[in-house]
Amino acid sequence: MEALLSMFKNVVLFVALAVPGYLLVKTKMLNSAHSGVLSKLLMYVGMPFLILSGTVNNISFSKELIITVAVVALIGIAFTFAMFFVSKPVSAMEKGEKTNGMMRFCMTFSNNGFLGIPLAVAVFGANSPVMTVLVILNIITNILMYTLGIYLVSGDASKISLKKAFLNPVLIAFVIGIILNLLKVNTYIPEISTFSSHFSGLVTPLSMTILGMKMAEIKVVSLFKSWRMYYVCALKLMLFPCVIVALLLAVKQIFNVGMFDANVILGFFIAFAMPTAGLASTFADGFGGDTENAVSMTLGTTVLSILTIPVLYWILSYLL
Repeated sequence: MEALLSMFKNVVLFVALAVPGYLLVKTKMLNSAHSGVLSKLLMYVGMPFLILSGTVNNISFSKELIITVAVVALIGIAFTFAMFFVSKPVSAMEKGEKTNGMMRFCMTFSNNGFLGIPLAVAVFGANSPVMTVLVILNIITNILMYTLGIYLVSGDASKISLKKAFLNPVLIAFVIGIILNLLKVNTYIPEISTFSSHFSGLVTPLSMTILGMKMAEIKVVSLFKSWRMYYVCALKLMLFPCVIVALLLAVKQIFNVGMFDANVILGFFIAFAMPTAGLASTFADGFGGDTENAVSMTLGTTVLSILTIPVLYWILSYLL
């Protein structure tokens, strides 16, 4: 019960951080267009410095770490591709091509960067090994979102951008962080760590402010009138993360794989149990996708995750 209450309090706190953004738009002090500016600040400043700070300060390279990173990356890719393919038959009842693609996108891709990593910092701490797993999975998510994700939203493979996939800010920050770590720059220029930490603090409040601003644009009640939203939530927030965690626990138990310790499993849980990626609506705008359902499913999964994340975490805490 303590685990349930701890996670519930943190999730509720995160949602409460969306209130200022919601009120600023409702009182017309800001408008929805301003969320785009904040999104760029979050994507190109907050998130890269959060990843850079964690990589420089919290990773101690060893043979075991390199193996863990490689295995986590491979499993993360495998699970994402599995959800990509499974999402096709389970969404076959939706005949509209754009809506079908958006449903599949929202089932497959999680909001790891803007919600998963900040939530993990709040619950487990910035120095937790869970963070290493989440950073790797976040990089995988970003790369595949700019390839498989764009294809799902647009229905056009020619719009896939390998350049954006591999030159995204998170991956660049991770590579720079590794280089600085290996050179042990932090030992003789500790100000780099301080500088990064200041900017990394932007991630949580900015991400939730943006969410609040988007929620102010629509009637929240309308979110709960769409069967598509409930269906996507059931798969995205419950079925897929439960299957993923069950598979990891089964492999750990049957094959006695010591690498799959509690931190690795918790990292996968946080990464895949998060609501739909915030880029759903951005991609829909940019690539001619179903914007209306993108917003509905993104906000719907975010609201319902207030219940699903704490409950699933509580159950998982007993299994671990």
